[in-house]
Amino acid sequence: MTEARGTVIEVRPKLLYRVRLESGAVVTAGLGPTLRHRIARLVVGDGVLVSVSERDPHRGQIVEKA
Repeated sequence: MTEARGTVIEVRPKLLYRVRLESGAVVTAGLGPTLRHRIARLVVGDGVLVSVSERDPHRGQIVEKA
């Protein structure tokens, strides 16, 4: 998995978020396992670190809130 920084642009149901990466790509990302317990909620405009799947470059996991 590749990690990239981005910004939350949309909050979706079931703890999913649309994130615009610094490269300009937009991915749908869920919270990683460690963040589910530490972060109550992300809002539009929050900076995040996303681990992007190599199999599906449109999906990823948020691994850190910046």
